[in-house]
Amino acid sequence: MAIVAALSSAVSKPPSEIVPNAINQKVAPVIRLEEISKVYDTGGGISVHALREISLDFRAGESVALMGSSGSGKSTLMNLLGCLDRPSSGKFWLDAIEVDKLSRDQRADLRNARIGFIFQNFNLLSRTSALENVEMPMLYHRASISAGAMRKRALEALDRVGLADRASHHPNALSGGQQQRVAIARALVNQPRILLADEPTGNLDSRTSLDVLALFQELINDGLTVILVTHEPELCPFLQRTLILKDGRILRDSRRDKVGSAAEARAALGEDV
Repeated sequence: MAIVAALSSAVSKPPSEIVPNAINQKVAPVIRLEEISKVYDTGGGISVHALREISLDFRAGESVALMGSSGSGKSTLMNLLGCLDRPSSGKFWLDAIEVDKLSRDQRADLRNARIGFIFQNFNLLSRTSALENVEMPMLYHRASISAGAMRKRALEALDRVGLADRASHHPNALSGGQQQRVAIARALVNQPRILLADEPTGNLDSRTSLDVLALFQELINDGLTVILVTHEPELCPFLQRTLILKDGRILRDSRRDKVGSAAEARAALGEDV
């Protein structure tokens, strides 16, 4: 695959051209899970154990690939990390806030303030401009934000992903890669601590996938924590950590001392993919 060939070129560069893993293990984790389990009652006395006593830490500036087959528990774990659901048992802290004790409304406030979501299918509103799509999360923010401030923040987020000149364009006038960048800008506009990305490169070609990964690496260097669900193992060398789930348990948790530069890999591919 093109990404694999590009990675081989990127990792053959001198160490200074490889993105380092700069995580400070002494810093308190952004997310901490302690013996988290999730059990669904399907009726008739039948229970499904989606997660089984999982304990994990995620730190600021960490990039994580979350992998596993269907039914492994990765979607359930992402729902919990995104404060969309509560565990059946165990403890869950986000920025030292004990999430498992919060009400639904409190979780929604925390989610909107601290977490950005990115989806495989972009989930952009087709009849609104890129700028209006990026403004959307601010409409649900607990703090009142003026229309002028919303516009300014949305334009800054679009500029951050290199699309300030496409602010007035509707999604159908944008390429797939540009739509995903709008979705990333939308996820960034409330200045979250964590980005949760569900197959963000699943609908993109190799070159555009590397463009998105390069942007993620810039955000990670700025201190964001990025947790990415993927079925593409060729993306893992560009991320600092890989978690593999099976039957609701952590099958493997591996880290890399050096991470391949997505920007270098993208340059190695050139324009003809």
